[in-house]
Order: sequence, then structure tokens, then C-alpha cells
Amino acid sequence: MIQDIYPHKFYNSYDLRKAPSENDPVFVFRGDRVLVKKNGFSLPSVKDLHSADDLIYLFRIDCDSYYLKQLEFKEKALTENDIYREETDADHPVAVNDDMEFIRVQFLREEKSVEKWRYFATVCAFHLYQWYQGSRFCGRCGAPTVHSEKERCMICPKCGNHIYPKIVPAVIVGVVDPVDNRLLVTRYANRSIHYDALIAGFTEFGETLEENVVREVKEETGLAVTNIRYYKSQPWGMVSDILMGFYCDVTGSREVTLDGELGSAVWLSPDEIKGQPDDMSLTNEMMMVFKEKNGRV
Repeated sequence: MIQDIYPHKFYNSYDLRKAPSENDPVFVFRGDRVLVKKNGFSLPSVKDLHSADDLIYLFRIDCDSYYLKQLEFKEKALTENDIYREETDADHPVAVNDDMEFIRVQFLREEKSVEKWRYFATVCAFHLYQWYQGSRFCGRCGAPTVHSEKERCMICPKCGNHIYPKIVPAVIVGVVDPVDNRLLVTRYANRSIHYDALIAGFTEFGETLEENVVREVKEETGLAVTNIRYYKSQPWGMVSDILMGFYCDVTGSREVTLDGELGSAVWLSPDEIKGQPDDMSLTNEMMMVFKEKNGRV
């Protein structure tokens, strides 16, 4: 999965006082795009950006320290057209020379030349970037926030509110037909990436993970399930998730009723399962485990 980057080692401990060196790599995001050099996937360094100002230490992989370049937003009132338009350099000004370009983070998964550990680093950085951008002001009193000197946290100096990185729980569900030895494989409607997938959904307040499994399956397919068992978890920084995988057994009718979120949901035998084109996701691993174990999950 995306976090399996051995022999590389990921260190996510926080260090506000860590000073960058000129060769340290820097993540610069503009909306859902990241700044990279054009000759293969490599990040600009502190030296390439000609400045160590407004850099935030993110994490370390092996001996390399990674930083985030905080870009200032233009302060203005947003209209509905502004909300849906594509962001430009004018919104997030940064000096970009001809050797660099912004590319969509999502598309890096399709880029075979990008090693898994680099994609994992980018997704983790994007997770923190989204949180930092959304935590510049206190949600309680509206005052500008400051960085904690002790932990990865934004603090409101006016009311004392502490804001920690947002991690959203969600479930991935492999629905099994134990009688006919089949797995329910889905595809989402209106998605740019058309991979085979499993049922998934965010956990609601006051809800257990097991209740989340039952509700999502019922809402998306109309099926009832039982015998819920935990498989494995995965961080998924593209949408700030921590994904938790479960298998469960269908009970009662096997007839699927789609709610509109899914484009399709079909029962497949182990031999019919193809999986996704890479090994990045918990979803793919769960499908392939079902296939390789001939349904014994």
C-alpha cells in the first residue's frame, strides 16, 4: 500500500525550530497542484526557491528533511464563480522558472516514473498543507493563529483554542457472499479515475466503525450485512483520511439497489477479480487478498 515504503523510513515527529539547509526539498502547493522540476519527479530545493522564508518543517524520510512553503492568499470576498474557478499563479504567487511546473497531485498515481515513497511523501505533505491552509484563523473567535512551539498544532493567542491536524475516519468494506464465494466490486459514478473499488464512506459522529459499515452498505447498495471483521488500516492524505478496512458477509437478498453514488456494483468470483493497476490502496489489497485466498477472508 502507499505507506509501505521499505527500505525507506518515514519520521513524522514535529520540530518547529529545525532550520532548513539550501539542499532540503520543499513542497509548494497551489490548490490541488504541486510544484516539481520538469526533468522527472523531483522537488525544488530551498536554493531553487532563493529563499528560506515562510518554510514549515513537515517530516523526514531517511535523512532528508522536507518543508512546506506557506504562500499568502489574496484577501478578497469570494463569489460563487471564484469558488468554482481554477486557481492561478496570481492567487498564490511564487517564483517559478522554466524548469519547474505545477502538476496535479492526483495524477502522480498514474505517473509510473514516480516511486511509491515519493508519492507517499507528496500525499502526506498535501494532507498537512490542506490543514495549515484551513487553520490560519481560529474557528472559535476568528483571530489569526500561531504555531505551537511544542507540538504540531495551531494555537489561537486570543482565546487559547488548540487546532490539531484533521484526520478523518472512514471505512472500506469488502462485502462477501459466503454461499456463492463472491465479492461485491464497485465503481463510482462521475469520477475521473475509473478503478474497480469497494464500498467506502466516512464515519458519522456518534457512530461506531461497525455501524458505519452496516450503514454505508445499506445506503449504497440496499444490502444487509453481518459477521463484520476488521482487516487493516491505511492513511490516505488526499482527503485527510485514516481508512479502516473490514470484510463482512451479506445476509438476505443479494440483489443490489444503487443509490446514485455508485455507477455499478457487481458480484465477482475470485477468478473474475482484476484489481487496480497499482498496489497503492487498501481497497486493492483487500480485493487481491480475496482473490488470492479464494474467498477465505
